[in-house]
Order: sequence, then structure tokens, then C-alpha cells
Amino acid sequence: MELKPRSYIFLFIFFFAVLIGIQGYQLHNTYQLKQREIFATVKKDLGKLQDDDKVFDDDLMSKDIARDFYIKLAKNEITAEKLKGLYSTNAKKTSGKLTQYVDSIFQPLGMDVILKKEILGIYFKNLKKQIAGGPIIVYTTTGTFRQPLELSSSEWVTEKTETQKIKDSIQSREILYTFFVHRKTSFEVINLNWLLFKELTSLLLSTLFILAAFLWLFNRTIQNLRKQQKQITVLHDVVDNISHELKTPIATLKIAAKTLRKSTDENIITVIERQVNRLEQTLDPLRENLETPESRKPITNSELQAIFSDFHLTNPNIVLQVAPLSYKHYYLSQNDATTLFHNIMNNAVKYGATALNIYFEEQKKYLTIYIQDNGQGMDAAELPYIFDKFYRIQKDNVHNTKGLGIGLFLVKNIVNKYHAHISVKSQVNHGTTIIIQLPLEIKP
Repeated sequence: MELKPRSYIFLFIFFFAVLIGIQGYQLHNTYQLKQREIFATVKKDLGKLQDDDKVFDDDLMSKDIARDFYIKLAKNEITAEKLKGLYSTNAKKTSGKLTQYVDSIFQPLGMDVILKKEILGIYFKNLKKQIAGGPIIVYTTTGTFRQPLELSSSEWVTEKTETQKIKDSIQSREILYTFFVHRKTSFEVINLNWLLFKELTSLLLSTLFILAAFLWLFNRTIQNLRKQQKQITVLHDVVDNISHELKTPIATLKIAAKTLRKSTDENIITVIERQVNRLEQTLDPLRENLETPESRKPITNSELQAIFSDFHLTNPNIVLQVAPLSYKHYYLSQNDATTLFHNIMNNAVKYGATALNIYFEEQKKYLTIYIQDNGQGMDAAELPYIFDKFYRIQKDNVHNTKGLGIGLFLVKNIVNKYHAHISVKSQVNHGTTIIIQLPLEIKP
């Protein structure tokens, strides 16, 4: 089944959307893969860092000292805020050196990485309660965390036994202090998006190039189709015009042939010659050179009179009145004049005219041509459309006359060709008057 052009456009849009989806999915997967590679590199290098590394230079709070402070906290000898302050002081001491250490690892790789370790909570097992809540910063590099990622998490268990005297007694007892400390180390790659963009630039550009190429090809295809459609339309116009123009000379030749059967008349032979010439001129649009100097030559009075004589020959029952032809300026070629007058007059006869009156009026810049008929006339609503191709006046959705509706369309084209102006006055049952203002000078 042949699809309509609009269906092909919808199919292209659908497949183009599918292509965008595939390319987007590929970009997304590549983005995720590159992101995981960067995170894996960072975790591998940072995973080697320990609390007792030289980078901290013994400035961190040691585990033993930290445990002693936990015991004091459990005994309410210090507050949780005091403990946090101690951790914060030590973290500030190590921040500069830690930042230099992390930068020395990742700046050669083009990465801007920040790191921190924090305590989420300290729990005293004997009391089974939290004695200090987090976050408590153990160490950190300079920089602001926005979307930190977990490097590692652990639970540090530390304990110590203390001997305590029993009140009012010389005896003592041993107390075991056990603490659970939940810790987490986090990192963030500050320039992650920039790193991923650089990694994906080539893929992104190639994707955009492919999509742009598809759009360009589609656009070129549409333009070529439109161009071909215009050529087909022009070809149809030529065929329609020729088929319409052939009717009158053929009808005239038929009448001339019948007349010749009865008697030989020199005038009839002249008519036949004119109609043969008109048939030949009608075929001009099929030639490569559409116009020749001869075809552009202005029509003479005798040639114009012959047009009206030929019309009257084929329509002997029509009363035709033509004003005396005394003007020297008819800037119409013979072929165009024949098409223009015959189409208007035949159209009048087709719609009930029994009489035609043609006269001329020379003005300053125009030669005005009036063509009046006594036909059935037209409603005012029809007038804006009568020069449209294939438009035919109809009544009750029924065409009462035969024809293709291109006669007045051809007339309008000729008027436009000569930069002339055409207007119509008509009234139902009172006939129609067509007015053509033809310039007295030929415009380029």
C-alpha cells in the first residue's frame, strides 16, 4: 500500500526520535562508565591513606588519647561539645598538609578531589547509649562538600579497664569501658562534570554530527520532492493549457472544413491557416525556448480583427459588436491576445451570453479594454475566485456547464505577464463586464 507524503514525514520523525533515544542511551551509558572509572581511580589512591601516615605528622588525636576522652565523657567529666572542639582543633592542624598530599596525587590527573573523615556517633556499650552524636570531623581537606561519596565506613571498638575504689571502703573494683565508634570517610571530585565532558566530547560531537546529517539529508529530500512536485505541477499546467487551447482552433477548423466541402473560399483558407498557426503556437510551451522574438511581437489591428472574425465564425448565433480598431498600441503578442479574448468570449457564451460588446479606451498610461456580455451574470461571492485554477461556478453543488475551469486562469496569467490589471463587474441575470487595463509601454 502506497503511503501518503505526510506518513513518510511521520515515519522519519519516529525513526529520528528512536535514533536520538539510542544515541542518548549510548551517551548515558558511556557517562556512567567514565564516572565509575574516575571513582575507582580515586578510591584506589585514597584507600592507601591511614591515620598514622606521616602526612598527619602526629597531629591527629591518637586512639589512646581519644579513648581516654571517651571515658571522661562517659563519666560526665567533659561535654560532647568539648570533645568535638578537640577533634576540630586537630583537624585544622592537618588540613593544609592533607590538602597538599591529595592535590599531589590527583592534580597531575586533572582532578580536583577533596577528602574528609568523620565520626557519626560514639556509643558506650555498658550504658548502651550514644554519648556523642556526629558528625565529628577527624580530618578534612579544604573545600566545600556538595555531593560527597562514601570512600569507606568502619566501626572502631576500643576498651580500657580502670580500677576504682569503692566509696567508704579500702576495697576497689575494676570497670571495663567499651566504646563503639562509627566512622565514615567521604570524598568528592569537584570538577567531575568537566572531566566527563572532556571524555565525552568526541562521542558527543559525533552524535550531533550524525543527527545533523540526518536532518540535512531529510531537508534536502523534502526540497527535492517539492522541486519535483513543482515541475510536475508545471507539466500539468502545460498539458491543461494546451488541451484547453486546442479546443477553439479544432472547432474552427471543423467548421472551415465543412464550408470547404460546399465551396472553395479564399477567406476560409485564410482562417484555416490562422488556426494552424495557432495550433503551432499552442505547442510552444513544450519547446525549450518558450518565447521567440516573433512570438513577442505586438499584435496588429488586422490580426486582432481576425481573432474576432474567427470567433464569430464558430459562434454565428452570437451578436458580436467590436469598436473600430484604430489604436497603434496593443502590447500583446498574437498568441496571448488570441488566448485572452477567446477564453473570455467563450466563457461568456458558455454562461448564457447571446451578445458581446468589445470596446477600447485609451488613457494616459493604459489602454483599457471592456468586454461586456448579456449572460446570466455572477453572484458577488463568486467574483474573488473566478480566476483560480479549476474553479467553476456551480449551483446547488451541480456544475451546469462543461469545462475544466482553467480558461480565466489562463487569462489571469497573461494579465500578470504584461503587468496589467483585470477586474470584473457582474450581477446575476444582468450580465458581466470584464475590464483589462493594459500598459501602453512594455515593462521588463
